[in-house]
Amino acid sequence: MAGLLIVAAITACSPSTQSDDSDLTIFAAASLRDVFVDLEAAWLTTHPDTSLTLAHEASNVLAAQISEGAPADVFVSADTERPQQLLEAHLVAAEPVPFAGNRVALVVPTEGDRVQSPADLAEPGVRIVAAGRGVPITRYTDEALAQLALTMPDPEAFAAAVSSNIVSREDNVRAALAKVELGEGDAAIVFRTDAMSSDRVREIPLPAVIDITAEYAVVQVSDRGTAADLVEWLGGPEASDVIEAAGFEVVHP
Repeated sequence: MAGLLIVAAITACSPSTQSDDSDLTIFAAASLRDVFVDLEAAWLTTHPDTSLTLAHEASNVLAAQISEGAPADVFVSADTERPQQLLEAHLVAAEPVPFAGNRVALVVPTEGDRVQSPADLAEPGVRIVAAGRGVPITRYTDEALAQLALTMPDPEAFAAAVSSNIVSREDNVRAALAKVELGEGDAAIVFRTDAMSSDRVREIPLPAVIDITAEYAVVQVSDRGTAADLVEWLGGPEASDVIEAAGFEVVHP
């Protein structure tokens, strides 16, 4: 809910009413929370006369807020669908461009022993934490579980058992990760970079046949010149180095 609180705080000051275009509001997917700390620092090194206000939430929530008039200048989504939908609704100033790639990871508590392999997700009593419908990680999770089921002796039974073991659906991927960190869940599928960010979870390897790449996109929402500059910078070599160091896959338009 932190992203929602930030959005509420800035709603009263839309880009069109600010005195200049040096203060930018960035809506970014929850899984980008950590990397944007480093991206912001790198951007400000070469653009010291600007400032960034960051709001992080599930991409579907952020897209809905933009649709309702929330004052974003740039939107970075954990999928390509939401930015494209905003473009088709004439709610953004430019076409979306690729931002980064990510992988999915199965995580369990560091000291947890209920799940030792992906097959254990179907064991009775295992508590699986997931994200809500519409959250990008949910689609990627569904794809991963469908591929995983095909590696099991009885795919339909495995899929049904896993579905029955889902004990909660959280607002975003970081909230799902937090549940596992706290021991309130035995497993979750999150983004690889989320798994890398925490020392309270460990990763259970998925079969090599599960080959899913999450595609992130960035789009300029407002018509402010500095917003266009930031989108261009995010696709450049300096930002790419930061993105890659954080465990994301670098993509190019």
